[in-house]
Amino acid sequence: MFKMLKGLVLMVALLFVIAACGSENTVESTPAEQEDTTKGESVDETGIGDPEVTDITLRLNWRFKGEFAPFFIAQEMGIFEEYGLNVEVLEGNGSTNTMQAVAQGQDDFGVTSTVEPSQGIVEGMPITMIASYMNRSPILIASHPESPVETPKDLEGKSIAMSIASTFTNIYPFFLESNGVDESLIDSVQVESSARNGLFLNKEVDAVAIFSTNEYPIFEEELGVELTPLYLADFGYDLAGLTLIGNDSFLEANPNTTKRFLAAIDEAFEYTMANKEETTSIMKELFPDAVDEDIVLLQLELLEEIAVFEDVPYGWMAEENMKDTLDILEVSDLISERFELERYYTNEFLEW
Repeated sequence: MFKMLKGLVLMVALLFVIAACGSENTVESTPAEQEDTTKGESVDETGIGDPEVTDITLRLNWRFKGEFAPFFIAQEMGIFEEYGLNVEVLEGNGSTNTMQAVAQGQDDFGVTSTVEPSQGIVEGMPITMIASYMNRSPILIASHPESPVETPKDLEGKSIAMSIASTFTNIYPFFLESNGVDESLIDSVQVESSARNGLFLNKEVDAVAIFSTNEYPIFEEELGVELTPLYLADFGYDLAGLTLIGNDSFLEANPNTTKRFLAAIDEAFEYTMANKEETTSIMKELFPDAVDEDIVLLQLELLEEIAVFEDVPYGWMAEENMKDTLDILEVSDLISERFELERYYTNEFLEW
């Protein structure tokens, strides 16, 4: 009897040990597996942490034109969504208005040139440039083939139309001076943009100051000729363009959201440049009244020429380029004060 009781006690004890071991193994393995899975969901394939906020706005500085296509591609092709973001891309009404909206927290990100934020930062606006997608200036002087302007000196004895208070108009006297041009020998006509275009298209002036990625292909199509382009960048005036800005408080509070936002745009730029015809068709569907597919395709080809980024993400801001921009703005009296470079821009959100 004693032996039977002893045997039963040993069997019960053995069962407790087996149960305890099984329970211990379960406790150790399951949380570890869950932790690995959670980490994968948190960081995902981007290698970027969870976004702090997911609903954000991007304010453009004008109505649709070809250079804005990558932002809409990121939206339409679901690239923003892949990065866990819901981005509303909004048209704008000038870089200054866009900058003010971002500075006041009305929009999260905005598109400007490098000029306006450089001025705004001096005025105390809480903004920072976080990417620039044209590392070569799109500003050019276009001229009729029968009276070509191939160098700044060729402007002497000719007429040129420019928009009132534009970046070009502000730097124009200094551009001429630095290139040894006598301004008194040029008929410089400052008018509103629509009047500027009409003067050139009606051949009432010899040349016009425009953007390569916007008006240039439009003018060539309307006139049916190849115009003569003079890029200011080839003559010492290279101002970066298509620049993204963010509000300082937003950037500080939402670094992962900002990184995901820029990573999505980087992917969208790659897609756009590799699929320009498809991109053009998508833009036509989005903006049927505003898009001429042939023009947008040419605008994208011209954008590709000045959006050159090797071994770095699209939007990477080169220190030398930013320094040159500030040099131009300073000598042109477009900024009253100059800070250290890191106050103006950062590449930290492009480092994934």
